[in-house]
Amino acid sequence: MEFILKALEGIFSIVFIIGIGFVLSRRGWFDEYSSVLIARLVTTVSLPLYMIVSISKNFDHNKLIAMAADLLLPICSMLLAFGVGKLCSRIFKIQKTRRGIFCTNFFIANTMFIGLPVNLALFGEKSIPAVMLYYMVNTVFFWTFGVHNIVQDTLTDAKVKPAFFSQAALKKIFSPPLAGFIIGIVIVLLDFPLPRFLLNSFQYVGNLTTPLSLVFIGIEMSKIPLGEIGFDKELLLGLGGRFLVCPLCVLVLVPFINVTVLSAQVFTMQAAMPAMTQMAIVAKTYGADSAYAATLSFLTVLLGIIVVPVYMTLVNLYL
Repeated sequence: MEFILKALEGIFSIVFIIGIGFVLSRRGWFDEYSSVLIARLVTTVSLPLYMIVSISKNFDHNKLIAMAADLLLPICSMLLAFGVGKLCSRIFKIQKTRRGIFCTNFFIANTMFIGLPVNLALFGEKSIPAVMLYYMVNTVFFWTFGVHNIVQDTLTDAKVKPAFFSQAALKKIFSPPLAGFIIGIVIVLLDFPLPRFLLNSFQYVGNLTTPLSLVFIGIEMSKIPLGEIGFDKELLLGLGGRFLVCPLCVLVLVPFINVTVLSAQVFTMQAAMPAMTQMAIVAKTYGADSAYAATLSFLTVLLGIIVVPVYMTLVNLYL
């Protein structure tokens, strides 16, 4: 019962901060440029510095080497969820203009903007290394498999299919947050402690990450007309893929891939997070069904109030 209350505590804190962004946006506090500015500030400044501080504070050389093997579980579970999504898109005859978004939603989660604060609330700072491992795999897979599939939603048979590893995709993979993660890893591997003034400065700026990220989600959610949401087959199947298929793929593989209990718990929670917000941005950029992607993101955040405590209970019973 205690861990359920703890899970609800964390979720309600997240929903409260998202609500601030939502209400203030509806009252006209933020325009389109405000949203872009917050996203840029988090992605290029606060999040990379938060990564560096988190890795250097929570890892040492030996722990880092020991946890590297834990990457196998998120890699295998995401590939399995991707395969299930592909199969479901054909079995249930998902519209061709939505198949890429549908499949991407099955195996890619919002592991940073929502996953990070949820896991911090549930497991504390000791969960950060496992959160970062899942995030790294999630990011690489999104900007390769995910983007490739979303782009295909916009193509006709007459058009040339896009290259799997495009230059744009590679630039996104090596984004500032991932660069911060890599720098943190290098610092730990070289046993190079940061000067105290730098560590403190990085910490102060990095602490902006969670609240600004959640306010950003609230702003984005405020732009979706609630009355126009229709619960059709493709939306319901998408929700099932996000909250059932992806986390269950982790749980199914846990007995076969040896990881620490904490890593298994964090990976399961990460897999059960709402849809990745960048999915809608990519869909809009390439001319795919961005309304479908945005609706999935919006509804999965709301359903997270129920889903996160359920999975927290499940991982404590199962693992």
